[in-house]
Amino acid sequence: MKNYVAICSVFLLSACLTKEYKSGVPMRQSQIEQVQHSTTKKEVYDVLGSPASVSFVGDEKWFYYTAEGKVFAFLDPMFSKYEVLTVKFNSDDSVDEIKLKNISDNSFEINLSKQTDLPSEIKLNFFQELFGNIGRFNSSSLPNN
Repeated sequence: MKNYVAICSVFLLSACLTKEYKSGVPMRQSQIEQVQHSTTKKEVYDVLGSPASVSFVGDEKWFYYTAEGKVFAFLDPMFSKYEVLTVKFNSDDSVDEIKLKNISDNSFEINLSKQTDLPSEIKLNFFQELFGNIGRFNSSSLPNN
């Protein structure tokens, strides 16, 4: 019985250890400067690689991030470093704007409403949402049963 309690204690204590947390792509200042001087998507891809996320609404944006911090047991990580690099492209696939946001700058915006606003050209009225998919699908595109 004492061995069982000792083993359980070891497992419980090991769950409370603090672990280092690293995520994303580490970005060096030299890479960011190269991106600022690049002009096309291919050049940005060659410098930073594949983006972590891409926006599909409005102008195309590529997002790269770096996160470092500590995790205590099963809790959310406490970040000591969190950076997001946003590269916005024009319609001709050239770099339009580059932004680097850092958690220490307090420049992150928090969406308290838990809703994402879409551009006006995508907003639908009640009837468009209700009847929007009628006629979009036909039986020839469905798999045979």
